[in-house]
Formats: sequence, structure tokens, C-alpha cells
Amino acid sequence: MFDFGLPAFFDVLAEPQRVELKSLSRQKTYRDGETLHQPSDVANTMGWIESGTLLFGKYLRDEGFHTLARLGPGHHFGEFSAFPNANGEKTLRRLAAVAEGRTIVNEVSADDLRGLFSSDPEYLRAFHHVTTARLALLLELYDDARRLPARQRIINFLSLVDRLMQEERLLNCTQADVSKMLGLSKVTVNQTLKALTERGVISIGYGTIKFQDAERLHAMTDRA
Repeated sequence: MFDFGLPAFFDVLAEPQRVELKSLSRQKTYRDGETLHQPSDVANTMGWIESGTLLFGKYLRDEGFHTLARLGPGHHFGEFSAFPNANGEKTLRRLAAVAEGRTIVNEVSADDLRGLFSSDPEYLRAFHHVTTARLALLLELYDDARRLPARQRIINFLSLVDRLMQEERLLNCTQADVSKMLGLSKVTVNQTLKALTERGVISIGYGTIKFQDAERLHAMTDRA
């Protein structure tokens, strides 16, 4: 899918801390389709993407690998590896991670990460900023799925992503991506996007959705 316009960890982390974090990390290159980790693997490192793309998702019995998120440079994963669970046991991965194209990933050990958390609040500030944005997105999507019809859910989703992306105004995804993300039929998604295109609110490109009139899009949302 895509990163939903969420802020990347390295974009909100101050430069001195970026340098320090990189000095503690080891770098590895993954080829296209190579798996970094599977669900239930022990999470003993935090990683962030130097270049390329990682797909995060689950392997479904009848559908193969189902992508839930596509993250690019600057985005991190596995920060909760630094914290044991309630029983004092190590944290386990929840999703599989697979490289899309040649991808370079930096990883820092959970032990080093705990040391940084203890010594410098800047790391906690950056994690809090990014984690809060992720949680807000999930809560809004869940609330919409609970109470709204399909067409309104699509409109709300596009409006939410536009607000997160701020100035970029271009979402790199397909109509099929939106269908999978929201759990709606492709027909419903295509009909809604076509109606929004005809009204001049968005435009559809090859693998992209461009926000043409964000003000009108936001006015069409239901956030009661």
C-alpha cells in the first residue's frame, strides 16, 4: 500500500541524534522479494529504511502475501523491541517485512536503543510524534468502519490522508490499494473515485491519486 502520508521518524528526529543513531547501527542490503523477518520472530532490533521500500503484511492461506503498509526512506519499524512485554519476555514481530526492489536498512540493537531512551529525551519525543500520528490514523479508520457507509468511508480516508500529507497533494497508490486498505470492493471504490474525479475533487493517474480541490474534499467528510 503506502505510508498514508505519515511523518517519517528520521524527518522529525534532530540532526545530532540522527548521527548518533547511525553510528550505533549496522547496515544491510536486501534484494527484491527478500524477507527481513516473519511474524513471531523475536524483535531484538529497531530498523529504518535508508533507501528502497519495505512491505509489511501477513501471509494469508488463499491469497499469499497481503500488504498492509509500504514504507520508504526515513521510516522506522520495530521501536517497541526495546521494551519487554508484561511478562518480562522479549517482544515478537507482528508482521512480516519484505523488500520491494533493492532496499538498504539500518538496524540498531534493542539494548542500544534502551540506552538512548534513557540518556536523551529527543528520541522519545520523535517516537511519540510519529507513534501518535499512526495511532490517530488507525483510530479514525476504525471509527469510520464502525459507523459509516462505504462511500463516506472512502471520502473520509482521502481527506485524512490529504491532511497528513499537507503540501505534497499526491498519493502514490492504486484504486486496488484503497480497496484492500479499507476492506471494500473494487467496484465501490472505483465508483466513488470516479464520482470524485467528475466533480474535480481528485484526479486519477497511473498508480496515483492527486488532490485537486482539498477544501471541497474536506467539506464532504463526516466527522461527527
